[in-house]
Amino acid sequence: MRLKALMIIAFLAICSSASAQFAWPEDPEQRSEAQTLWTLFDDNYRQGNYEAAKPHLAKLVEKFPTLSTALYINGIKVWEESYDNAKVDAEKDKAAEMVLKLYDMRFENFEGEEEKAIDRKAIAAYKFYVRDADKTQMLLDLFEKSYEIKGMDAFYPLGRYYMQVAVLAFARSNVEISKDQILEIYEQSTKHIDHEIAQVKAANKSTKRYEEIKEFIDGKLADMGIIDCDFVVEKLVPEFEQNPNDAELANKIFVFAYEGGCTDAEWFVKAAETHFANSPQYGVGYLLGVKFGADKEYEKSKEYFIKAAELTDDNTSKGKALKQVAATERINGNYSEAKKYALEAAEIDPTLKAEMYELIGDMVMASTQCDKKVSQVDDRARYIAAYDYYAVAGNSTKMAQAKEQFPTMSSIFTENKKEGDSMTVGCWINKTVKLQRRPEQ
Repeated sequence: MRLKALMIIAFLAICSSASAQFAWPEDPEQRSEAQTLWTLFDDNYRQGNYEAAKPHLAKLVEKFPTLSTALYINGIKVWEESYDNAKVDAEKDKAAEMVLKLYDMRFENFEGEEEKAIDRKAIAAYKFYVRDADKTQMLLDLFEKSYEIKGMDAFYPLGRYYMQVAVLAFARSNVEISKDQILEIYEQSTKHIDHEIAQVKAANKSTKRYEEIKEFIDGKLADMGIIDCDFVVEKLVPEFEQNPNDAELANKIFVFAYEGGCTDAEWFVKAAETHFANSPQYGVGYLLGVKFGADKEYEKSKEYFIKAAELTDDNTSKGKALKQVAATERINGNYSEAKKYALEAAEIDPTLKAEMYELIGDMVMASTQCDKKVSQVDDRARYIAAYDYYAVAGNSTKMAQAKEQFPTMSSIFTENKKEGDSMTVGCWINKTVKLQRRPEQ
């Protein structure tokens, strides 16, 4: 009966090792013990009886540490489950310690295993100790070592956790880490995730989870407030000048330069244009409209304000952009277009009505080029049109100024007209008004 039991145990041990390499002891008694312990451990492990599996795991790693990598891979899963389900800190601490110990024993006893799993150990350690300030330097060292060993072959989210540890280290007083070291970690993490994104794109797979990591890394650096114009100019601009169509780089320059307050440089505008072309956003389009307007490149300014308006459904934002188009066209002397956009802005955002109608009134007042100099009454009717726009705007001061330029009663009489007649003011103004006379002095 005992022989039959041993044969069953041996058979189960052999079956369970079919997908893993085992180094069974040469000594028959030790081999039998190892097979029995493995079978007991593996049986409980497969059934999810992790607590029952732990005593057998402990004996195996003590007596037969070179038995198989499967011993450590599965053992780590057992203790990670214990960590996740632990109710008190002491239990969590023990589980965390055991996981990292099993990783170390795996690396010590099996050549090449550290190269395979050092990144997984780093991420596990992050999970256990990210809130423990005393473990911060250990985590930094572990992530640094992970990249030294695995490089671009590291598990894809490694840089995300490394960057988070760097942020915590910078904020904690018990760790010394310089801005240059932060930037080195950022560059390593960015280089890695960029590599992963390229690999996934080449395989025609979704990059969503990878792009989210990239955004996280960039966001963390931006939030730290350590980026200045020197970093952008020295680290990023030279690369952008070599690759002006690199959308990712342009986005990075735009974000960091904006955060750093260095938006006046020519390279910033170029980066913003590339960023907008690849990822159109209202705020960027509006900013470019302002930039080109300030440089008196009015056509480009108008172009970006119009694009910005098209990118938003918010009436306040849309009206704000159209108001800028109107102002730009006024500067350009395109009063007809200025009027069109001013009326559109006022319709979309009624809070702009007074400002936009006043702007139109100002243009009407200034449009001496519309005077035909044939009829004083016809020419002076332009001021009545301006008065009407000012009235809608509610600007009594400018209404009075316009009224002072109305036709005189004598000129109305001389031209055989009378107050209240309908008159069409031509030119770009194109408005019908009721004839009024200038107030008596």
